[in-house]
Amino acid sequence: MLNAAGQKPKVFYLDDDEINIILVTAHLEDKYEVIGEDNPIKAIDYLKKNEVDVILTDQIMPTMDGIEFLSKIKTIQPEVGRILLTGVVNQDVMLQAINQVDIYRFHEKTHNFEALKLDIDNAYLMAKAVRQKNYYHKQLQQTLEKYKLISENVPAQIIQTDTQGVIKEINKSYGGIKVTDVGKNITNFIPEDELKSFVTAMSKVQKHKKNVNIITRGFDFYQKYNWYSTLIGPLTSKDEVYGFMMVSQDITERVLGEERIMSAVLEAEDRQKSRIARDIHDGLQQTLTIALMNFESVGNVFKIMEESKAEKYMRGFQFLEKGLHETRNIAYSLIPKAVEDFGYIETVKNLLDELNNTTSAKFRFYTNLKERVENQNIEYNLFRITQESLNNILKYAEAEEVFVQLVLQDNILQLMIEDDGKGFNTEETLNEGTSSLGLFNMRKRTESLSGKMVIDSIPGKGTLIYVEIPLKPQTRTLK
Repeated sequence: MLNAAGQKPKVFYLDDDEINIILVTAHLEDKYEVIGEDNPIKAIDYLKKNEVDVILTDQIMPTMDGIEFLSKIKTIQPEVGRILLTGVVNQDVMLQAINQVDIYRFHEKTHNFEALKLDIDNAYLMAKAVRQKNYYHKQLQQTLEKYKLISENVPAQIIQTDTQGVIKEINKSYGGIKVTDVGKNITNFIPEDELKSFVTAMSKVQKHKKNVNIITRGFDFYQKYNWYSTLIGPLTSKDEVYGFMMVSQDITERVLGEERIMSAVLEAEDRQKSRIARDIHDGLQQTLTIALMNFESVGNVFKIMEESKAEKYMRGFQFLEKGLHETRNIAYSLIPKAVEDFGYIETVKNLLDELNNTTSAKFRFYTNLKERVENQNIEYNLFRITQESLNNILKYAEAEEVFVQLVLQDNILQLMIEDDGKGFNTEETLNEGTSSLGLFNMRKRTESLSGKMVIDSIPGKGTLIYVEIPLKPQTRTLK
């Protein structure tokens, strides 16, 4: 039998009779490294400096009995097998030894050294198991301390849940989830419209046993408008997922920075469009208007012209009218001045009235807003989103009814554009590239306002475009 270092296990033997030490050593030295001592004081000094695996001690000695000796070295070498050698096993001695020194075995002094070896082997294996257990326990404690140190100082919230999402452990309060929320379900802290994607991510982790990263609006979104990036990983045992480890980090500043950049780009585009629209209105449109007025001022002069020239005259007149009409449409589509002058609501009402007069579809509008939104950028982008949605409906939907709603609820602007048209496969359409450019631009405009857009469409069952824009504290409605 060898220990972990490839050496014989060390057996320390205390006996006031040197003959016994010599005899025991001779019978054990083939399997063990035996250290003999006949003086208890010297034995204690030795054991303070040297670790052994098994201690044998005589019970009856003149200066210190075996139980007293084992009591003194109990804290010196706690992870050791203890065997008490005695001539006669006394019940009182046994109880005293068990209660005071956690004795492993009583062994009667005999010449049956094979039985003694068996007891030593078992005591050694017991001591080895205790040391391994204590070693791994110590390693576990150190690991837990390191984990605790890291988890308490990492700029993220670490949440452990079961497979149903019930919170089992949290490293610290963060965002909307507090340490006191252990026992609650993680889904209770996620906005309803984020819930589906979050639960889907959890299902993917459980199914594929791989990490999934998901970006969602914060658990306290309606109070602070925060965004979080959450890495969801599987907790496994015997290749079965028994829970999730979620590391959630606040990325609000990053998202807001991206939104500011996106908003700046869109505002720059709108300013450029506005400049072009004004140039068309103040330059080309006026030139065409003056030209048309000059044509009209000559009256029916074409009637006295030759037929071929009169035809060219009328064709030129018609093209001039058409050009003027198209420049007005271009200027309006570039930047509708009505949004700036009258706001989103009045502009959309006028647009829908015009569509009701020129198309077979029925367009309806509802809002609970009594005032304009102070932030003109929000009004511009909402109109652009509405305009793009209506263009798509006119081009592709073949709808009979279209319902546009703008609702303010809990400081959230909710734009809903619903039609009963032929619908489409959203996943396929969004992956088609250029054909989905309009939807892409709508989504980008929404995100530039810290909002969210959801497209719900089923072939043959119509389409719903849902846009949600938070009105931040500095944004009000105009009276």
